[in-house]
Amino acid sequence: MAERFYFRLKGPDALIEDEEGVLARSIEFDVAEAAQLIADMHSQGDLPDPDERWCVEIHTADGVVLRSLQLY
Repeated sequence: MAERFYFRLKGPDALIEDEEGVLARSIEFDVAEAAQLIADMHSQGDLPDPDERWCVEIHTADGVVLRSLQLY
């Protein structure tokens, strides 16, 4: 059964919330999708300064963080 997962992009002075979320069959599927997105952004030069320590958090609708992935 699919579940809805949400993403949060966190930086030292910024927070970008995903209000819509995505339906996925498992958290592992979402982690793989997020990791691929980070790799794509990195190869295109679209990531913030690596010294700023940004991460993507995958969380539930009630805000429970399930995974956190560093952008670098």
